[in-house]
Amino acid sequence: MVIMKQMRHSIWGTVAVFLLLATGCSGESERTILDSARNNIEKKNNKAATIELKNLLAKNPNAGEARFLMGKLLLNSGDPVGAAVELRKAQDLMVADDSVVPELARAVLMIGETQKVIAQFSDTKLAKGRAAADLNTTLATAHAVQGDAEKAQQFVARALQAEPLYAPAMIVQSRLRAAANNVDGALSLLDEVLAKEPTNEQAGVFKAELLLARKRDIEGALAAYRKVLADHPGSVVSHTGVVNLLVAEGKTDEAKGHVALMKKVAPNHPDTLYFEARMAFNENDFKATRELAGRILKMLPNNVRALELAGAAEYRMKSYAQAEVLLGSALKLNPGLRLPRQILAQTYLRSNQPHKTIEILQPLFEKGQGDGVSLALAGEAYLQMGDAKRSEAAFRAAAKSAPGDPQVQTSVAVAKAAQGGLGGSQALAELEAIAAEDKTRSRADLAMISARLLQNDLPGALKAIDALQKKMPGEPLPDNLRGRVQLLKRDVPAATASFEAALAKDPKYFPAIASLAAIELGVGKPEAARKRLQNALKADPRSFQTALALAELSARTGASVADVTQQIAAAIKLKPAEPTPRLLLVNHLLGAGDNKAALSAAQDAAATLPANLDVMDALGRAQMAAGDAKQALVTLRNLAGAQPNNAMHQVRLADANVLNEDTAEAQRSFKRALQIEPGLVVAKRGLVVLAMMDKRPQDALMIARDLQQSQPKEREGFSLEGDVEAQRGNWDAAINAFRAGLQRGPTTELTIKLHVALVSSGKRAEADRVAAEWRKANPKDAAFIFYLGDFALQRQDQAEAERHYRQVIELQPRNALAYNNVAWLMATAGRPGAVAMAEKANELLPERAPLLDTLATALAAENQVSKAVEVQRRALAHSPNDPGLRLKLARHLAKAGKKDQARAELETLQKLGTKFGGQAEVAALLKTV
Repeated sequence: MVIMKQMRHSIWGTVAVFLLLATGCSGESERTILDSARNNIEKKNNKAATIELKNLLAKNPNAGEARFLMGKLLLNSGDPVGAAVELRKAQDLMVADDSVVPELARAVLMIGETQKVIAQFSDTKLAKGRAAADLNTTLATAHAVQGDAEKAQQFVARALQAEPLYAPAMIVQSRLRAAANNVDGALSLLDEVLAKEPTNEQAGVFKAELLLARKRDIEGALAAYRKVLADHPGSVVSHTGVVNLLVAEGKTDEAKGHVALMKKVAPNHPDTLYFEARMAFNENDFKATRELAGRILKMLPNNVRALELAGAAEYRMKSYAQAEVLLGSALKLNPGLRLPRQILAQTYLRSNQPHKTIEILQPLFEKGQGDGVSLALAGEAYLQMGDAKRSEAAFRAAAKSAPGDPQVQTSVAVAKAAQGGLGGSQALAELEAIAAEDKTRSRADLAMISARLLQNDLPGALKAIDALQKKMPGEPLPDNLRGRVQLLKRDVPAATASFEAALAKDPKYFPAIASLAAIELGVGKPEAARKRLQNALKADPRSFQTALALAELSARTGASVADVTQQIAAAIKLKPAEPTPRLLLVNHLLGAGDNKAALSAAQDAAATLPANLDVMDALGRAQMAAGDAKQALVTLRNLAGAQPNNAMHQVRLADANVLNEDTAEAQRSFKRALQIEPGLVVAKRGLVVLAMMDKRPQDALMIARDLQQSQPKEREGFSLEGDVEAQRGNWDAAINAFRAGLQRGPTTELTIKLHVALVSSGKRAEADRVAAEWRKANPKDAAFIFYLGDFALQRQDQAEAERHYRQVIELQPRNALAYNNVAWLMATAGRPGAVAMAEKANELLPERAPLLDTLATALAAENQVSKAVEVQRRALAHSPNDPGLRLKLARHLAKAGKKDQARAELETLQKLGTKFGGQAEVAALLKTV
């Protein structure tokens, strides 16, 4: 302890000596520099003051007062981040709190961290009246920004108690009155301040703002701003107000001149830089726009205006990836902004991502904010996607949304064109006139292409594409559209040439790459399609779209589940924040029956994209498939709450409630879905299922018949009625309903239902006739043939069943279940070749318990008993609660002579008691081991 005290005295003694020496050597020159800097600040000569303070700090970084003055200068010049750094250093260097704290609190407030202001400074007590009034005024402002008017008023009262008639506090009080719609009271307070302090900048500025925003007095606002500038030529906020008003009145030259004045008084202020950037953008100087916006973002990284402008500049320079980052950041900060959302939509259009265009515009449509421009952009996106019908509908909605807007007059013409007849012809003529007159924009041309395609006027569409190409000679879009139209004409060679022409202009243009791969796949050349996509990925290794297309091609050409999973995972790595490949992975795994892996993939997606509603939906579906009923309910409740007007979210929630055995709540969810979308068949079907579960068949029939009345030309209502009657055993009624459904649209599912009903009612000959007629009309319907195999198996006609399953294999050479069933039939009949068939099934769909079980049976039938045991253990590991698999394992173990192991498995089954119906065989086997 004694040693520590001596050390402390020694340290502080050294510091004291150092400080004395420093003061003795440089005190006089430092004081002179500080006095000069203060004098320059008073004279508004900030540049000279800045130079003096920087020189001083270069010599003595620990000059606390210089740090304080530098912080004030930075704050006044519009750099609150830099100001906060300097002011905190000044505080560390023991500059008095009465000086530093009010300025620091104001800097933190200007950064936008209102909660931090409240947390850090609410309990701070300052000695001087003016300092206390200043700090409490900042705290009042922070509470006001957060919407807590009561707390704000309390801190205003504290400020006025510390210094009565303190003008900044009275101005905050005026703002509170204005927020409460007491505009006259607010103006009265401002006049009181200005009577006492005629040159008060804040009061003059706020008066101008109030006159403009609440009184619509443009001339009065301009006069107020100019009065402030007469007294404070360096008032950036007043300059900003004047420029905004001049721009709004269309006085661009006068506004430009005023920006030049701003540059003289505050060249580095964010507002000055912003106006410079805007003017550079208007003059098509996008590089200058980017540089100026970048300077703002260095000072204020979360400045939405600068992010928006920088993103727009990158878009105009075709730097689409950078535009996406900047505009996406702006929308994260303020999702309600329309303009950056529209520019981002255009960015996705130009970067060949029309699906993302629709996705980014969707929030506007859901909130009823879909203006003409947004709807017209959606029309372009649907056209790129080849959906002429939805494209026309979007253009028509654009016309209805803003009929007087020149930007959507094209949409008006499209809406007329859709009506056909004489009006449609006139509208097409209007579109041609608009397109011919507008030599730079392509919207009218795109709209005309959409209208021609909707009318199936393929020659007219090609003519419109020729006109579009003249405006976009170096762009791949016209060639790509031409290729799509040529495919509609079934002119594959011409379409191929058009897509190749698009790639000649942009070798990375994905829509053309995908179209060419689709053509190759369609003509039976899957390897050529694969090679094309692989080469495209080599040329553009970061293209997640190409990687995803490769995965989808592999899935379509029968690659294993593991291979497709690996390829989708590679696409995810290329763009982790993109939801599309993550959703595809979840759906792929669910389709393959690997619910555990699907849930893991969905959880990873939700961790990366917690706010994405499609991901949330996928997570809920995966949780249900994996049997996690309670967690699925939580997820889907959150999803339904996030989008209460989405009917399918209510359907998902109903499914989760069924899984949780809450049929009453499930029924309410289905009914909410129908309130949102009255004709939603899946919700009606859900209500029918619930009614039958609750033994209310009459209610179920009423729902089915209501659907028939509301949609008399659709088959769904009749299919539901047939299901209800079949479940009740009313076979004749079911047959009539299924026949009525088939009259409205034949499907495999309905034909199978009719066949089952006929057989169940004893009308076997009629059932055979229905099956024969369907087979004749649909010879390649593998699903129906597979059903016939199952039907034959139920009748114990193994030869007929095998014949049907082999027909399925001929039609679908990668149908794992068909191979599995043939293998089982061969193995149980003791015929050779069963192992090869079972191995093929497991190759196509690996590590599935039922398929492994069949392979083990085949191995045992061919006396490969040791292998049979190993494979059966794998099957049981995948489905440990299946007693049938455990019994088969015991059989194989007994056959292999492993009696102790067989006995252990049988004793485990014996403990299940009546829960397992195979106890007689268990007892018989136990006697043999």
